[in-house]
Amino acid sequence: MQKAGRKQLVYYWFPQRGRILTNAYELKMFAFWDSITKQRTDGALVRISTPVYKFEKLEDADTRLHGFAKNIVGMLEEYLPGKNLKNISGK
Repeated sequence: MQKAGRKQLVYYWFPQRGRILTNAYELKMFAFWDSITKQRTDGALVRISTPVYKFEKLEDADTRLHGFAKNIVGMLEEYLPGKNLKNISGK
């Protein structure tokens, strides 16, 4: 993301009952399926970001944000519907 000359790198995902979704269409499909099979439509959006400083490479910001994401995933499990958030962003 970029606004007024400032850049940010953003990760987002939708944890939903053991699934890690990154596509809004998949989210809608699974929410519909879960409403039929489990009578549940709840879910969550997790969004984290970091600045991309003028002096650094995008890869450095990505490493920083990925490290932060790995640290918080375990804590999020307690608050989000479903389990198994260990495989975020395929890394």
